Amino acid sequence: MSSYVAVLGAFFAVAATAGDVFTTLDADMNGAISKDEAAAMPSLAEQWKQLDTDASGDLSAEEFAVYAKTALLRFDE
Repeated sequence: MSSYVAVLGAFFAVAATAGDVFTTLDADMNGAISKDEAAAMPSLAEQWKQLDTDASGDLSAEEFAVYAKTALLRFDE
């Protein structure tokens, strides 16, 4: 049970941090991350095509959340 609580706590901490990262990357504060803004985080820019699922040219908060979740999984391995 304690490991479950620890994992759950880590998940919420990452979620808060992911929101902060999204806000920081969204330099023009339009609620999305452009490809130019994503260039500040090379690992994000490398996955652009897979993450921009609606092919809008920007990442929404929801699309960025997928990246944040996969980044957490890679960190955990």
